[in-house]
Amino acid sequence: MVHIISKLFRKIPKHAYLFTGIVLFVFVFPMINISGYGQTLAAVSYTIMLIAVSAIIEKKKKNMNILVVIAVILQWLVYFIDIDKSHILNYFSFCFSVAVFIMATYFMIHQIIRSKKVDIRLIMVTIIGYMLLGVIFTLVNSLLIIIFPEAISFNTQNPNLSDLIYYSFITVTTIGYGDISPVNPIARELAVLFGLLGQFYLTIVIAFIIGKFLSKQS
Repeated sequence: MVHIISKLFRKIPKHAYLFTGIVLFVFVFPMINISGYGQTLAAVSYTIMLIAVSAIIEKKKKNMNILVVIAVILQWLVYFIDIDKSHILNYFSFCFSVAVFIMATYFMIHQIIRSKKVDIRLIMVTIIGYMLLGVIFTLVNSLLIIIFPEAISFNTQNPNLSDLIYYSFITVTTIGYGDISPVNPIARELAVLFGLLGQFYLTIVIAFIIGKFLSKQS
């Protein structure tokens, strides 16, 4: 039975695990955050994403795997240890997670450029890479809020991580409803930066995919 289950898991694309973690973090977590289990799900989804990053990178990238292990450990230390938000452990946790996801995004863009054919796997990698930009911006904004609590103006009195997720992804996609807005100059510059990165990703990466598809057709 264990062998059958193991065989089934091997057939699942490695990128599917990372996609699942992102979906939990972006779509499921905000809906159940009010029930009291949001923090636990956030920690679980973080862990799934981090471990999935380790699964999709090349084995020779040992430094990346070390970063993933440290990021997972720090994430759960922050979860279990009752500490003030200004504690240095929070800073290290966010910084290591951001580093892991930035390297994962770079690795996926490299895969897209290097790929010789357009298939479902390449499309999934493209989608995950774009969504990771939103995850990275969420982590950056979380760190910014810890350092400058008034950096972002929220439309609620008690903002939480789900509000940051919403704001970050709306900014990356350049929709910008205006209900949550950056106030601090650093927050504004970051909003501009990630808005541009989101557009550059769509134009440049999608152009590569279309070029590969047309090249294959011809």
